[in-house]
Amino acid sequence: SSALLQWLQVRGKKFWPVLSELDRRIAEEAAAMWKKHLERDDSKIVDLFSGQLRSTLHCSVCSHYSTTFDVFGDLSLPIPKRSSAAEVTLKECLDLFSQEEKLDKENAPMCERCNRRTESTKRLSIQRFPQVIVIHLNRFAMSRWSISKSTVYVSFPLTNLDLGPYGPVDCGPVLYDLYAMCNHSGTVNMGHYTACCLEEDGWCFYNDSSVTPVSENQLQTNQAYVLFYQRSNSTATVRK
Repeated sequence: SSALLQWLQVRGKKFWPVLSELDRRIAEEAAAMWKKHLERDDSKIVDLFSGQLRSTLHCSVCSHYSTTFDVFGDLSLPIPKRSSAAEVTLKECLDLFSQEEKLDKENAPMCERCNRRTESTKRLSIQRFPQVIVIHLNRFAMSRWSISKSTVYVSFPLTNLDLGPYGPVDCGPVLYDLYAMCNHSGTVNMGHYTACCLEEDGWCFYNDSSVTPVSENQLQTNQAYVLFYQRSNSTATVRK
């Protein structure tokens, strides 16, 4: 965690072997959990689309860290609150998804060391990157009485989306290129889905039975809903 990194940096390089041992233990635990998942569910879909999330809890009472791992098929990203005319970036959505969250009161988790519910912080990161990462922009918000849709414009890169900063420490660049996307137009009650896909001759727009060419600068709209990125700096290839 960032707090542990700062603690080690302050006290000198002689403590770095401890960090390496901690990273090794976490990586081994993540690998064991992934292997256990594959024993229950292993397929081409898992090979291409499944990744692994890491959730780290830090107890504010005893400073104990606990880590859990979960398999994901898509990342559902929150959209920072803006006016409908404002613009946010995909990076801002990722930053909001991975930022430290304070858990207290009714959300306080059970600390393994204190053996009671304590005020803690929680942070999400990506432990294992899939070959194809599906990013869902969470445009629909539920309140007690209704569902609303966000029409905030979210800009996103078409190439070289780097998810490395949201992965394990020192994992380096983890680059992805966009190859397909799903759009949602309309409202909660009267909506319509379309798609854009990268073909050999360029991008195409799919709307029910019609297919038309579309330029790259026409992909960025406030209707973007689900983004499909293929990893580019990996030896594995994905068949579209």
